[in-house]
Amino acid sequence: MKSSDVAKKFDVSIDALRYWEKAGMIPKVPRNSRGYRDYTQNEIEWIDFVTCMRSSGVGISTLVTYYQLFKDGAETKQQRQQLLEGQLVDMAQRIKDMQKAYARLEEKLTHYDDHVEGVFTKQEVKK
Repeated sequence: MKSSDVAKKFDVSIDALRYWEKAGMIPKVPRNSRGYRDYTQNEIEWIDFVTCMRSSGVGISTLVTYYQLFKDGAETKQQRQQLLEGQLVDMAQRIKDMQKAYARLEEKLTHYDDHVEGVFTKQEVKK
């Protein structure tokens, strides 16, 4: 699959795909006879994983570490699992924080007129 097709499929830039490869977040992408990247199912599955993790707030260094551990083989299974478990804990906290912020914003909007009423006079708003 061509870079442009992969970029479109995952809604990322071609530059991001190149960066992820260079940084070691995904496998090296094989080249076709003309020297262009030709993504296989293996790279596409890694990109799917990376895009999901990035959209969930997982950092680049964590993904680089995970991929390196994966390349190091089966003996790193426990380390990889611990890394993912740690990310799950972090993600749960981010979700909790977002839910709290969401509830506060929802409450503010529900009672917006009550909160704003009398806080500003027309004269203060003009300043």
